[in-house]
Amino acid sequence: MVDHRELFEDVTADLARAGFDIDRGPSGLRIGHGPQGVLIDWPPAEQASAEQPPPAEGIRAAVTGAVAAVLRESGYRVATAGPDGLLVTAARPLRVAAPDALGEGGREPAGVPEQWWG
Repeated sequence: MVDHRELFEDVTADLARAGFDIDRGPSGLRIGHGPQGVLIDWPPAEQASAEQPPPAEGIRAAVTGAVAAVLRESGYRVATAGPDGLLVTAARPLRVAAPDALGEGGREPAGVPEQWWG
């Protein structure tokens, strides 16, 4: 499996800023690593406890839709994964600089400012 640690951290931070409960707990919403990106879904009903029953189908659909809207607004690509899950990928491929292309201090060299011709 490919490690999408940076994408996972960005997605969870964006969801937390939007007010979603990203910790494991009573919400039931799961955020995890998948082979193509970040998976957001709900645990199967069989894993629910008597103290914390699974949310109703309508609530799951509403929360999943809200999560998708927030992430799309943040610039991610969001696709359905399963009956009520989401697959989140970066909007554009992450660019990794080759070690020999780095400038002083291990940082990429500054780019040339864009010019406007009028």
